[in-house]
Amino acid sequence: MTPEQVLVTGAAGFIGSHVVRALLARYPGVRVRAMHLPKDNLVNLHGLDIELCPGDVTRREDVEAALQGCDTVFHLAAVYALWLPDETVMDRVNVDGSRTLFQACLDNSIRRVVYTSSYAVFAGQGQGIRCTETSPFRLRNSYYSVTKYRSHELACDFAARGLDIVIVCPTAPVGPGDYGPTPTGKLFIDFVSAPVNTVMQSGSNYVDVRDCAEGHLLALEHGRTGESYILGGDNYTIGEMIELLEDITGQKRLTVRLSPWMLIPAAHVSLFLANHVTHKAPLLTPADLKTLQMGLWADTSKAERELGLEKRPIRESVTDALRWFRQNGYLSERVNKRLDEAL
Repeated sequence: MTPEQVLVTGAAGFIGSHVVRALLARYPGVRVRAMHLPKDNLVNLHGLDIELCPGDVTRREDVEAALQGCDTVFHLAAVYALWLPDETVMDRVNVDGSRTLFQACLDNSIRRVVYTSSYAVFAGQGQGIRCTETSPFRLRNSYYSVTKYRSHELACDFAARGLDIVIVCPTAPVGPGDYGPTPTGKLFIDFVSAPVNTVMQSGSNYVDVRDCAEGHLLALEHGRTGESYILGGDNYTIGEMIELLEDITGQKRLTVRLSPWMLIPAAHVSLFLANHVTHKAPLLTPADLKTLQMGLWADTSKAERELGLEKRPIRESVTDALRWFRQNGYLSERVNKRLDEAL
């Protein structure tokens, strides 16, 4: 299907902004309404020919206003956090907000919805085991993952009720525009900035954020109603990712390799300080360690087979991410000078 007017929720985010750019590039003349929170950082939307739409997906009146005239919706708005002073905000946005949006889409006869879930719904099957779209939910130790699982189930329920909705489940996104930065982006920044790297025995699936955005459009065009598709790239251990960073930058770092269980005492102390002293995100939590131990590898063959998803070399994605961090002030002048020749 070719959309005419599209609503993108969470449009200012890392993946959301790339979905907006992909829409503009793929469908000449498409009208894009970018829904974002009033205080969102809009750096990734600057200069684009779109309609900015401040609003909150937890407010039905905001959702109704944003949907007016639209035939297609990409729902990416969500709170992603490993810790928050009040974690119930993830219930209100990820679950209740999704329910509000899905109901409004059904009531307004939206032609198709592409919902951005997470591969956390399927991951955690064990170290080195690739999850698929039929894998059972395992990551109950993660508050965020639980809220994404509940909203994923909501999407399936609404599909059964007649909403034409396709579910995409990105893995860890990598590439330019990571203004957060994401945990993966922070890994890159820490690598080029810190004299010593601590590497845990774990791994993840990584996807170029531009390929992930393309996967959203492929889901719109080819996805089956009610079906889930893992949008991912290749699986790497953290050690392998560090080796790739060393090769790209030409820099060797002292690397300390640890098993997650070795950090359990530090994780408990970090969580206690966050909850009772600093009220800021801890460096590590026991739930984080449990997730790392459970494994975060993925099988992306379904999206490749049914949607035609393609993936670029991860080396290109990491290099472009480092260039973006360098150009946007995330690295010190000293680090920038070291990277000039390598990048």
